[in-house]
Amino acid sequence: MVTQLIAVERPTTAPRATLRVPGSKSLTCRAIVLGALADAPVELHGALHADDTITLLQAVHGMGVDTRVEAGVMHLAGGGPPQPHTHGLDRLDMGMGGAPARFTLALAALADAPIVIDGGARLRQRPMHDAVALLGSLGVAVEPIGEGPGLPLRVTPAPWATHTIDIADTATSQVVSSLLLVAANAGGLDMHFTQPPTSAAYIELTIDTLGKWGIDVDVQRADGVLQRINVRRGTPSGGVHTIAADASSAATAACMACALPGAHVTLHNVDPDDAQPDAAALTLLQRAGASLRADEQGLHIDAPDHLQFPVTVDASAMPDAVPVLAALAATQGTGPVRFTGLDTLRVKECDRIEGTRHLLHALGGEPTIEGDDLLVSPLPAFGDDIITLPSMDDHRMAMAGALLGLWRGHVRIDDADVVTKSWPTFWNDLAPLGGWARA
Repeated sequence: MVTQLIAVERPTTAPRATLRVPGSKSLTCRAIVLGALADAPVELHGALHADDTITLLQAVHGMGVDTRVEAGVMHLAGGGPPQPHTHGLDRLDMGMGGAPARFTLALAALADAPIVIDGGARLRQRPMHDAVALLGSLGVAVEPIGEGPGLPLRVTPAPWATHTIDIADTATSQVVSSLLLVAANAGGLDMHFTQPPTSAAYIELTIDTLGKWGIDVDVQRADGVLQRINVRRGTPSGGVHTIAADASSAATAACMACALPGAHVTLHNVDPDDAQPDAAALTLLQRAGASLRADEQGLHIDAPDHLQFPVTVDASAMPDAVPVLAALAATQGTGPVRFTGLDTLRVKECDRIEGTRHLLHALGGEPTIEGDDLLVSPLPAFGDDIITLPSMDDHRMAMAGALLGLWRGHVRIDDADVVTKSWPTFWNDLAPLGGWARA
């Protein structure tokens, strides 16, 4: 297999550009599940068309929900629960998508026949025990049929034996969100948290999404911490739903702009007050000294000569932005920065804590890891030698490498097409920032 190299060079002048940011991956995935279960046909406008979302849309189709894409609009027939025998499938391959796999496991629990959920080599290594245990507590049999405890998993659906569950610590918030997305169609669910949930910001995003789809949700918090979520019986509302621009992609583009002092960049159709968790990265950039201004055209960014990051950054609410934020702190920051709240990054497409450390070390930096914290210091002056950075089969690593290339120049990104997982047109869309080309 030939890996794709992208050569990234430092621009000779500070760019002035308007960039297009694709639709939200998190919101598109949630909308696909709700659209499959809706009470009427659904149109998803502005949806992201990338590896993860296409895989999930195909899985929904494989479970008997008619789907199609026309002129960039995703159409789902609704009418769930799913009926996998309709399209003759008893096994679904989720590729590399962690959220699509966990969402499909929950959706399969409502189906009318057993179905096997599988995925690629890395996805088979990612934790699925939370989904197995929680679905099992509801009376749904989920059986590992491979060599390990993760995928492939056979789901044998059954009516939920209970509609009240306790949630302790989980490896990921995705399994909690998956249950919330299907709960109304399953007869409702009263979920109690016995300790603060992992990546609560993404659970809050799911709660917000359910409300927009007409699902009645009661939430109890104590000092801002989730205590209880009660999803009542119901069915998501069909019709036209519009997906907001992706906050993780917006954070990536904003960080790249800030890596180029004097740059003026507009991110089309981006709302910095969006409910998506990684929108918090935009607030962090503003605190660090970047000028951000929103209007009807989008988000306008003016990059300063340097950025002053806080000494400690709690990144638990913006985990997908950590690789590019750490790269930016190492290139434009004026002092050491400790990124905390990174425990969920260990089980992504790669270990993103170690992966980010590796990228910065390759450029002469001395980042260190203490537990699940990443400590980043300014990189040394750059040279003229060509450095090849690996993507590690992870779209976020390729994007962080692109930022480092814009700052330094003479950087090659290996397996650069891995960005199709979340932003298929990444290299074209961000070309106005600087000079990169296929090597």
